[in-house]
Amino acid sequence: MLLVNIEKKNAEGKTPREIFAEEHKELLTKAESWTKSTAINCMLVSTLITTGVFTATFMVPGGNNKKSGNPNYLQEQAFLVFSLSVACALISASASILMFLSILISSYAEDECFKSLPYKLLFGMVTQIISITTMMISFSAAFYITFSHGLTRVPFSIFVLSFLPIPLFKPLWSDIIRSSYLCMSLFWPGK
Repeated sequence: MLLVNIEKKNAEGKTPREIFAEEHKELLTKAESWTKSTAINCMLVSTLITTGVFTATFMVPGGNNKKSGNPNYLQEQAFLVFSLSVACALISASASILMFLSILISSYAEDECFKSLPYKLLFGMVTQIISITTMMISFSAAFYITFSHGLTRVPFSIFVLSFLPIPLFKPLWSDIIRSSYLCMSLFWPGK
């Protein structure tokens, strides 16, 4: 019954979706502006993360062995954590940049605003959060590798403290999920 009403035309021959689009053109313009602004700001953050993580790839904690050229702490477990987290941060930040770039070059057509743009924004933000988290893990591992010789309490404390910002992502996650999944069904066209 509900799907029939969604596609039912009024006396002027317009569907509810067409009427909504006509009456809310200003809302579409504001949404386009907000989406572009958000994509630009998030792309800037992802670019900074990529730059920092790319540099960390070549600035190995503990330095390299002068004879062999291999990292001095290659056999340590923390070095494996550092390497994997740097790689994950670089890949996810690069994916985030590409997703935000695809948002910026979008045509912002009505159907695109309801379907693909929210998912692109969601994917970009998720990959950005992953890159921030793995960047913090790589920082912690590098700090631990560099300063774990001697006092182990201080590097371990810094390692634990570096994870404190991660719970701050919860409000962002809930806003992203609510706006992308729970509200999107309101605008899906009926079949």
